Amino acid sequence: MASTHGVDTEKYFDSGNRASEPASKLCHLDDVPIINQLPIELLLLIFESALAPWYYSYGSTYYRHLCALSKVCTRWYTIIQHSSQLWTTVTGNIKLEGLKKIVERSMGQLIDVEYKPRGGEGFGYREGHFTQFFDILGSTAERWRTLVLATRYFWGDRPSGFLQFPAPNLERLVFKNHQLWNMEDVEFFGGICPSLRHIRVVSATCKWSQVAFKGLESLDLSKVSFDSVGSILDIVRDIPQLKKLEICNCDVSEAAPINTQPVSLSNLQFLRAEFDNKSGLISATEQFLNHISAPLQCSLYVSVVGTDDDEASIVAAFCEWLLGRQTQAVLEGLERFRLGFDVPEGNMVESVDFELFSGSATIKGGIKGFRSQEVLHVLGHIKKMFQQSHVLTPFTVLRFSNRGVDVLADHEFFTLFKDNPPITHLELDKPVWSVWDASFDDVLGNPPSPFSTIRNFILRPYGGASRTLTPDHIIDTVLSAMDVTRAHTHSISECQVELLDRLEIYVKEQNFNSIQLAVEALRKDPRIGTVELYVAL
Repeated sequence: MASTHGVDTEKYFDSGNRASEPASKLCHLDDVPIINQLPIELLLLIFESALAPWYYSYGSTYYRHLCALSKVCTRWYTIIQHSSQLWTTVTGNIKLEGLKKIVERSMGQLIDVEYKPRGGEGFGYREGHFTQFFDILGSTAERWRTLVLATRYFWGDRPSGFLQFPAPNLERLVFKNHQLWNMEDVEFFGGICPSLRHIRVVSATCKWSQVAFKGLESLDLSKVSFDSVGSILDIVRDIPQLKKLEICNCDVSEAAPINTQPVSLSNLQFLRAEFDNKSGLISATEQFLNHISAPLQCSLYVSVVGTDDDEASIVAAFCEWLLGRQTQAVLEGLERFRLGFDVPEGNMVESVDFELFSGSATIKGGIKGFRSQEVLHVLGHIKKMFQQSHVLTPFTVLRFSNRGVDVLADHEFFTLFKDNPPITHLELDKPVWSVWDASFDDVLGNPPSPFSTIRNFILRPYGGASRTLTPDHIIDTVLSAMDVTRAHTHSISECQVELLDRLEIYVKEQNFNSIQLAVEALRKDPRIGTVELYVAL
């Protein structure tokens, strides 16, 4: 939202000449509510903070709340009506009459525009709404700070016209081309967008060599088809200051030409190369990584979804690009390893991510659609790296998120940590158990457990819709991790944690009082040291 600094408070309120007012018109300060004793600038900051959750994507809801605040008292009404920085979010679900008022009241401020189908991607506005909406906004293009646009359905909705308006203050563009418009003839904003730093393009065919892309710091290409990885390399070749590059579900039809020139991005900090392996060339990831270079600490995320039996070459290229080129100084300083497994609810695609810490250097990476063999391959590389570390007591932090806890049911899982730094920290982030009443006698019969070295346990049980959060749930989860005899509950019993120095539990505010009962019970367990309960913000 726009900053409140520089508000001309005296334009609407003569706060500096109260002494000259008749005594009969002055109220004693004790009779004024404390919140109305605040300076206008501070009150505006409170309003902005309260309204922030609805600022993006929920324009009509945002303005309903804003209007509700304006009805509290005359002072609030006057402040809100004359504070242009509160009227800077513009979304397609605002009625056209209200849109005109917002444009007028936001005068002098940069605005954030978002137009996308109501009720999700499958619903659109009536025919003609798109054109009417941007006819009103056309004159404000020089004030656009953010433009999020999703086209849909109607042939008259081709956005080529207003996308060529000069937008000198635009910083971020998101273009979701659901209508599959060919935009190769469109020069975004007539080439006049010197502040543009972030672009996300979904399902669009654009003129990639245009001025709008030249000054970017982040570029996100999603569901776009390319002839070869060479076409993508040609796009980023002309964006030397690029810091973040994301390629998501893009398909490549042909192998890169033999004469494809490599690209070096000296400022790149984050790279996601998740190609569509089902529809396009399976070797696209490997070819892309072989032709692009970045600083050693640039993070890398890839996908092996849909590769069938060809994932080994992708994982090998991943390890070589991210891990194989680290300096001796980084290897000798490796001190800890953070490994996470996640399977979001409603999404059965597993992902594994990790971080390696060496002094001030951090190496981050991840693989979507992994199987045990891929993880073993990565951990094999990491084991060799730690063998060169001069740190006396390196350790591992292990995290399971959502349905990622089901990894514990895989008999091969316990072989992953052989000869790697001992696991000293365990984190469960919104765990969702799908394996109940399971017996893992075969696993339990293979001592020693890699979890016996855990001394710190962080539990964030809030957020899962599959089970009501109760004190018994908390106690059961913690003690199951420490007591093999409770294996009838869920797969966390595989952990076999022996002793805990510290246990941290994070819950939502509404659950805080009830979970205190569980905390008191756990504090009486002699195997657990410090037990802390926190409200998750």
